[in-house]
Amino acid sequence: MLRQGQFLFKFRGLLPVAFLIIGLIIFFLQARHSAFFFTEDDQRTYDLACLCLALSGLIIRIITVGYSPKGTSGRNTATQVAHQLNTTGLYAVTRNPLYLGNFLLWLAVVLLCQHLGFTILFLLSFWWFYRLIIFTEETFLETEFGADYLTWKNNTPVFFPSLRKYQPSTRAFNWKKVLRKEKNGIAAIFGIFFLFQLSGAIAAPEKFHPVTFLADHLFWSVCALGSGLYYLLIKVISATTNWLENNSGTGRA
Repeated sequence: MLRQGQFLFKFRGLLPVAFLIIGLIIFFLQARHSAFFFTEDDQRTYDLACLCLALSGLIIRIITVGYSPKGTSGRNTATQVAHQLNTTGLYAVTRNPLYLGNFLLWLAVVLLCQHLGFTILFLLSFWWFYRLIIFTEETFLETEFGADYLTWKNNTPVFFPSLRKYQPSTRAFNWKKVLRKEKNGIAAIFGIFFLFQLSGAIAAPEKFHPVTFLADHLFWSVCALGSGLYYLLIKVISATTNWLENNSGTGRA
């Protein structure tokens, strides 16, 4: 399990990409044959409900990253990194808040397809994939932090949160870190939802016209454009200044 987990840890970013590609294909075919569960008006409400689910996952990620110290809760893939043991904030209610956020975010994307078999495949794949990754990470943390880690582990759920265990974070919220680290997620959510709208529209090429599509899907178009510009802005700021490199927040302000 350890070797499998180490391998999957390095490539954990590929699972969402694979399900995105498969999901877009399924959604296109569903739209081509009008095989959705909902009418057009209900479909818009359903899409917004999925967006809310995705944003709830993003919020969990933002809170987790914002209160985490430097050297933890990162996007590292080559090796395990943990300079400190996180036990407060969302880490007091679940040992894996970032993976919980990822789960809600990508479940929302999968649900857009309205395909029961694809949803079940995602749930099983996510469970298998992250079970091995979590095992690998916990083996590393037990080696690094010993008894302190075991005490926290034995009192904190592995995935589904127990809100009654919540303890406020002892750190200040680092919003600069959030702006820098979560730009990908913000842009990805709205970009992906826009892609699904576009996929559904081009499934009927005889009815598709770019200008009409953008007008009919103004909300998704503006959100995708805005999040894309935000991503580029943060990239430029990070490349040309050190304004977002403030990783302090060692205590409450």
